Order: sequence, then structure tokens, then C-alpha cells
Amino acid sequence: MSRTEVGNREIHAGNVTEYRAHRKRSRRVTVRGGVGPHLQAVAVELLARAARPVRHRGVQRLTWMLSKYFDTNNGVTIRIGEESRLHVHLDDGYWTKLLDPGFVYEPEIGDMLDRVLTSEAIFLDCGANIGFWSVLTRHRARRVVAVEASPETFHRLTDNIALNGGGVALVHAALWGHDDVSLSIVGHHLCHAAASVCERDGDIGRNGWRSFDVASLTLDTLVERHCAGLTGPVVVKLDVEGAEIPAVEGARKTLSERDVVFLFEDHGQDPTCKVSRHLMDMGMVVMSPGRRRPLEIREIAALKIDPTRGYNFAACRPDAPFVESLARPRP
Repeated sequence: MSRTEVGNREIHAGNVTEYRAHRKRSRRVTVRGGVGPHLQAVAVELLARAARPVRHRGVQRLTWMLSKYFDTNNGVTIRIGEESRLHVHLDDGYWTKLLDPGFVYEPEIGDMLDRVLTSEAIFLDCGANIGFWSVLTRHRARRVVAVEASPETFHRLTDNIALNGGGVALVHAALWGHDDVSLSIVGHHLCHAAASVCERDGDIGRNGWRSFDVASLTLDTLVERHCAGLTGPVVVKLDVEGAEIPAVEGARKTLSERDVVFLFEDHGQDPTCKVSRHLMDMGMVVMSPGRRRPLEIREIAALKIDPTRGYNFAACRPDAPFVESLARPRP
């Protein structure tokens, strides 16, 4: 089995080097296998580069179409930091966009993590997917816990944590408002980023969508099991595809005992901003990095101009130490 670098060169990344410096250095893409994987990697990279002017729209579908002609096990290993790597399957149109050096993955999350994640903090990567943020932050926080509900995605997450030598606690569960509830997660092997325990029942049986049973877990229980005896603030990246409100309802004990900040998504297709509204009803303020004061619902709604994408914000108690760091002006 051969090992070569795509084009025998480094690809300069927009955002995926080691944590705070992840926008400034380079990443290296490694392909293992014969001619097929190398051809597929080059083709997918060209697709991603070509789609840059339209913010990479269409890359996912085109990647799926291309994958029909190649082995489903083809993949690349991307260096996303000086000490961090991520293995990406070449039929995974969500993550192959990383092959474009101009693609910046979740820049708002990166900015907020720079502001709130310290060496004393506990980082809960809820909806960890294949491990991008868990891998990058595993040496930056006191403890990192990665939670993923989709069985296939959890397997890939496990592989990526092992690829980086461990250091992350792995939990296969769906975050919810109650523990030990048997939930059905609906997903597609080519669209794992959209797997959800909410709002997908109509897709079961259609074009490869399948349902899997998974046990629920509250954030309170997650903290009790994996962070017992650890002090420090709790940073929760919450990307659970429609289950955000049940997930935060399951964190009331933790919220009463610790400083907690949620980095969450409020989707552009929801004009009512129900997630942000619910967090405010729980006594939290919603922040956008670099803005001096908390946002109002009308301001959040005005920011969400594209109904096809999610918008990332932070929420915490108004007296939490995160407010000052989130309000700090961008350099």
C-alpha cells in the first residue's frame, strides 16, 4: 500500500491548524492506496476549489455523484494542526470541502472557542460528528468529552480520536431532556451531518435514509459521569440537529452549579429563533463574538439572512465570566 501527498505539496488552510493558530499555518493531505483514491482526491479537491465563489454550495451533492465510481472506503488524512489529523472519507461531501484551502469551517465556533476555552475549562463537544473540534481542543481544555448519536459517525469519530492518540472521552448517546429514553435517530450514510432524532421521520425508507435506536442522555448526567471532581467552567458546543431545546432542558442542575456557556446553532430557516428564545427564557443572554452587548431576538432574526444555513451564537448567564470575553472587540 502506497502513501503519497496530493500533488506532492502542502495545502494552505484557511482555518484548520492547532487551535488558536488554526488560520495561519498549513495542512497536509495524505492519500493511501492506488490510483483510484488519488484520482478521487484530486477530483474532489477541484470540485471544492471551483465552488468557492458560491460558498461551496453543491459540493456535497457533486461529491456523492462522483463517489459512485469509486470505492466507498477511499479516504484522505488531513493534518489540521501541528499535532492533529483528521481522516475524511472521500464520499463525505460535508467534510471534503476541507480539501479547498479557502474553505473555513465554522469560523464563528473557532472565534468563540478562542474566547472562552481555557486550560481550566471542560469542553463538551455535543454533536461531535467525526471529531474536528474534539481533536483540535484535546490539549487545550482540562477535559474534552465528545458525544455523537449516529452509529456510523460515532465509529468514524472513534477512529479519528485513536488516530490522534486518544485524550478524549467518547460517548455514544443522544442528548435529551431525560436519561435512558430509547430514541430513533434518522440518518443517511452520505448525509451524516443531518442525522437527527427530530424532524426526520418522514425520510425513513426514502433514498437510503435509515433509522437507528440510540439511548438518551442528559447533560447533567454527562457532567456527573465524566467531570466529577473537576472544577472550572463548562463550554458546551451544541450541534444536535433540532434537539437543542431538550438538550439544554437536561442541563438545569449543571447550570445551577457551574459557569456554563453554550455555543449553539440557530438555523436560518427558523424566523422565530426558537432556540435563542428558549435560552433567554431560561435566564441566559445570547451573544455574538465581538458585539459589546447581548442580542435581542429581533437582532438575531435580522442576522439570519440565509435560510439554508445555520448561525452560531453563544448563550450564558448574564453574570458569567464569558460575557466579557465574548464582547471583546475583534483584533
